[in-house]
Amino acid sequence: MFNICGLYTYNRGVGLFRNWREQAGDDNPDMPPPPAPGLEDDAQPGSEPPSDLAEDDAAREAKSPTGEHRQDSSSKDEAREEDHVTKKQSDDDDQTDEPPKSAAQDSASKLTDPLVGMVLDERYKIERLLARGGMATVYVAYDNRLERPVAIKVMHPHLAQSADYVNRFRKEARSAARIIHPAVVTVFDQGIIEGSGYLVMELVHGSNLRTLLNEEGALTLDRCLAVTETVLQALSAAHRGGVIHRDIKPENVLVPNDGNLKVADFGLAGAVSDVSAASTGSVMGTVAYLAPELAAGEHADARSDLFSVGIMLYEILTGHTPFEDLSVYQIVKTYAEKDIPPPSARESWIPSEVDDFVCSLTARDRNDRPQSAGEALETLVRIRSQLPESLLARKADVSPKVTAETTHKIQLRGETVALPIPASKPTTSVRTMPATPKKSKRAPLIIATIITLLVAAGSGFTWWWFEYGPGSYIDVPAIAGANLKDGTAKLDALDIQSVVEEKFDDVVPAGIIIDTRPSADERVHKAGVVTILLSKGVEMVEVPDLTNATSEELDKLLKGAKLTRGDTSEAYDEEVEKGRIISQSIPAGESVKHDTTVDVVISKGREPIKVPKVIGLPSAEASQLLSDAGLQVQTSEEFSDEVEKGVVISQTPVADEILHLADPVSIVISKGPETVTIPNVIRMSEAEAKAALEELGLVVNVDRVFMLVDMVATVNPGVGTEVKVGSTVTIRVV
Repeated sequence: MFNICGLYTYNRGVGLFRNWREQAGDDNPDMPPPPAPGLEDDAQPGSEPPSDLAEDDAAREAKSPTGEHRQDSSSKDEAREEDHVTKKQSDDDDQTDEPPKSAAQDSASKLTDPLVGMVLDERYKIERLLARGGMATVYVAYDNRLERPVAIKVMHPHLAQSADYVNRFRKEARSAARIIHPAVVTVFDQGIIEGSGYLVMELVHGSNLRTLLNEEGALTLDRCLAVTETVLQALSAAHRGGVIHRDIKPENVLVPNDGNLKVADFGLAGAVSDVSAASTGSVMGTVAYLAPELAAGEHADARSDLFSVGIMLYEILTGHTPFEDLSVYQIVKTYAEKDIPPPSARESWIPSEVDDFVCSLTARDRNDRPQSAGEALETLVRIRSQLPESLLARKADVSPKVTAETTHKIQLRGETVALPIPASKPTTSVRTMPATPKKSKRAPLIIATIITLLVAAGSGFTWWWFEYGPGSYIDVPAIAGANLKDGTAKLDALDIQSVVEEKFDDVVPAGIIIDTRPSADERVHKAGVVTILLSKGVEMVEVPDLTNATSEELDKLLKGAKLTRGDTSEAYDEEVEKGRIISQSIPAGESVKHDTTVDVVISKGREPIKVPKVIGLPSAEASQLLSDAGLQVQTSEEFSDEVEKGVVISQTPVADEILHLADPVSIVISKGPETVTIPNVIRMSEAEAKAALEELGLVVNVDRVFMLVDMVATVNPGVGTEVKVGSTVTIRVV
């Protein structure tokens, strides 16, 4: 990578020197010395260059092959973009269509960009330049075959530095084209032009999220969550197809005029990252949104995109990115060493649910983030549905970003760049016009200037390489399976700082190292820290008392105790209320392994009992039947002329009513007909005898004979006979 950087700097200086000689000639003593590399006159991307540069470009185009001229022009445009940016320029990689340029602008575009007017693959006519970004140049083109406008993104030539580039680009482009989703900008076609890949994409009429953010400062909480929801839907569809975006940022979220957001540039960063990492040790991405693992050179996965989503949500909520006052390399270092602060640190009204969601997306360790876009989307939808409308309508009090015509030299943090980028010390150059410059003194001065710049660049690069670049990273040794003493000794031998984090493990015995973070197949910065995950052995937990708990309380108790709900059965219980736990398979207070299953019995309440019919049954049989049913028997007796003695006359409650265990049932048992014994009424007067018999409930029939003394002579039935109440008794009176 050092050789590539040095060669580029050298060629840049020599090229400037040659241009100066061509224009000045040996007999032009008044020609000023050329500017130092990177200090050309300010020029906006896509704008018309100064006349001397335009003439110089035209001269070189006449001398050089077309391909060489295009590459030099692209490199020059890119250099201008990196160093001189007008705040009013279109946002990075914005492929949304803008109003057509004027004739003068279109003419300038053709002068500075030779692709304008060309037809690619005998099909796509490039009509005008739309925007330039860190990875690609965007054009408005016309598809002659399908007769429709399209957007074409042509990758910058300097990104195609590997023989694998073409195959990699085509593979990523085909994968991106398979993503069919309303929230994804459709990829129609792909191809290669002079070694650089290009994508033919849906032309979106509108702006992008960056423009919207610049105009409004920040968005309402509801719009922030809605935007994030759409982006997660797009990512979920892409991840299912095996495509990782790698460069989620506001510039790549397009806002069409119809309002339906679309995510652009799927596959672009992936198309160059792998080959760029192999050839230059760099990875493509936008620093402010780049996941720590990607900046460290690790592989990208779905969770890397979620980190970028979290940073973007933070920005549209607060109007700022985290650590935005730091330099590019300080941001990379800070992301690796510090947690992203919650949005409420800037805006205190932001609810804790949103704070937690942002922090989960931006966790430094990807294992602590949601494991998929679908999982994150599910959480977001739930959070959004639970927040009150008054809170959803709030937004951060951030002023819109004012645009101005003034050209500033700034660091493009929103631009897609290749990391690591050599950091050079800032220099100040003053261009002067000597009164009588002499050719013999200028040439050595220029050569000395070039050599000085090369040495400075080399020194700066060497310092960066061993402080922040690949040379500052150390391979983490494999210490899993070793004890703590031996493991730390291996790390100490490499001057790697370490901290110990103890955790339970079902397989690794206590005191043995489970793993490290970063793991043994990864690298750590020399100033970084390796976390040693030390086993505490199998986690044992105490079984809580579950009796009398409801089903909902049961789940909370088991989850809190790190136990699992096992088989659930039901039973009637006279004491435990319906729906509560009667018993548990493992006694409370017993120590068991975590995630052990606990079976429980849940009460169905008191057992219902249907009252049996016992009327007409002998009293003993009736009582036994009721007792066997679990009911309490209460008996009483009464005379009955119809029901035989000892047989049940009636019951309360009646048959088939529902009672519960030990509820009472009353039965009435017949004593048979009621009887009386005929008293001795002989020798009584008629009146006395009649009164005595009627008092016993008998009917008296009088048979009078002679009527001499008014005295009862006989009674029938006879005295002492037992008769039913109501029977007729005849007395004879003489």
